[in-house]
Amino acid sequence: MDGRADTPSEDGLFRAADGALADTEAELRRLNWALAAYGRSSSALIHFQTLDDLVASICGAIVAQEEYVIAAVGLADSGPGKPVRLLAGAGPALAYLDGLNLSWDESLPEGNGPTGRAIRSGESLIMRDALTEPMFAPWRERARPFGIRSSVTVPFRRDGRVVGVILVYASRPHAFGTKELELFSELGSELAFAMSVAEDRAQLKASEAARLAAEDAAREAQAELARAGRLLSVGEFASSIAHEINQPVAAIITNGDAALRWLARDPPDLDEVRAAIERMSRDAKRASGVVARTRGLLAKSRTDDAPLDVNEVAEEVLLYTADERRRSQVSVSTDLASGLPLVRGDRIQLQQVMLNLILNGVDAMKGVNDRPRWLRVRSALGADGEVLVEVEDCGVGLDPATSDHLFEHFFTTKDGGVGLGLPISRSIVEAHGGRLWAGPASPHGAVFRFCLPVAALAAA
Repeated sequence: MDGRADTPSEDGLFRAADGALADTEAELRRLNWALAAYGRSSSALIHFQTLDDLVASICGAIVAQEEYVIAAVGLADSGPGKPVRLLAGAGPALAYLDGLNLSWDESLPEGNGPTGRAIRSGESLIMRDALTEPMFAPWRERARPFGIRSSVTVPFRRDGRVVGVILVYASRPHAFGTKELELFSELGSELAFAMSVAEDRAQLKASEAARLAAEDAAREAQAELARAGRLLSVGEFASSIAHEINQPVAAIITNGDAALRWLARDPPDLDEVRAAIERMSRDAKRASGVVARTRGLLAKSRTDDAPLDVNEVAEEVLLYTADERRRSQVSVSTDLASGLPLVRGDRIQLQQVMLNLILNGVDAMKGVNDRPRWLRVRSALGADGEVLVEVEDCGVGLDPATSDHLFEHFFTTKDGGVGLGLPISRSIVEAHGGRLWAGPASPHGAVFRFCLPVAALAAA
C-alpha cells in the first residue's frame, strides 16, 4: 500500500490553516465589537446623572457598533404574569420590541424565550442563529424583517437576586461567543451597581426634600399650636378680660350720665361737662387698648419682632390675671429690677409665656389651704448678661416622678388640662433665643424661670 495515502496533502493543510485563521479573525472581530461597546458603556457608567440617562447611554453606546442592531435593558417585575419592563433601548431595529411581551413566567409561552430563561436560571444565554434556533421559533417571523440573526441575554443581580437583563441583538449569526459573553456579563454587574448608586441618590434627594417639607410643616404646626394655646389661654382668663373691659365701660357710662346732668343745669356747667368728656375719652382709649391686646392674642399673625421691656410685659399680664387671682385668693408680689436692658421679640407671644406661667402658678395653689397663697414675679439681669424672669408659687410643687415630662406636648397634671401651655411657652422662648426651665421652690411650690438675650445680642 502506498504509504502516502494517509498523509495530508499540502493543499489540505493550507485549507485547514486558512479556515483556522478565518475563525480566529472572526472571533477577534466579534471580541473587538464587544470591547468597543463595553468601553463606551463603561464611560457612560462613570458619568451618569440619573438612572434613565444611564440606561439610555449604555444602550446607545452598545449599538454604536453597527453589527449590534438593538440594545435594551429590562427589569424583572414580580407582579402578575411576571412581565419584563423595558427601561430603555436603542438601535436601528428597536421597533422589533414595540408591543413585544417579555416575561419570565415559565407557565407562559413568552416566558420560555431567552429573556425568561436567563432570568429564571441566572445564566446568560446566546441565541446563535435566529433562523435555526428552536428556542427562538415563536419570534422568528417577527424578527426576520428587522434583520435580527443572533442575540445575547445577560441577567444582572442585586443583593444576589436577578433583577433585570441586558438584551443585545446582532445582524449577523454567531455574533457572540464566550469572550463577548464575559464582557457583557461584567457590564451587567457594573450596571447593577450603578443602579444602586442611582437609587441611593434618588432616595437621598427624596429624603432631603422630605426633610425640608417636614421642617416647613413643623414650623407651620408650631405656629398653629401656639395659636391654639392662645385660644385655650383666652378661655382661662376670659373673666379677667371682661372685668378689665367692664371697668372703663362703667366709667364711661358714669361720666356720660354726669355730663348730661351738668348740661341740664341752668346755666350748664361747661367746665364739669368738659372734664367728664375728657374722662370718657380716657376710659374709651383704655377699653380700646384691652380689645386690641385681646385681638392680638387671638390673631393668626406673624411674629412682630421689636425691642421690649419685660417688666412692662409682666405688668400687663398681671392686669389680665387680676380677677382670676382674686377669685383664687392669691396675693402677688413683684420684684422687677429697674434699668434692665430691652429684649427683642414679639410682645403678644411673650405675654402668652407670662400668662401661662402665672395661671399655672395660680392653679398649683388651689388645693393649698394650710398657708397663705402667694405668687412672686421677679426680673433681674442674669449672670451671662441676659434678662431673667422668674414666676414662683407656694403651691404643691413639682413631682420628681413627672418633672422631666413638664415640657412634653399633651402632658398635664391638671384636671381638664391639655398639656400645651408649657411646651408652647418653651418653644416661644427658644424661638426668641432664650431658655425656659423649672425647679422646686423653698419651702413649698415651684419656680419657673426663663431668660432672653438683650436686644443688641438678639439682633446680631
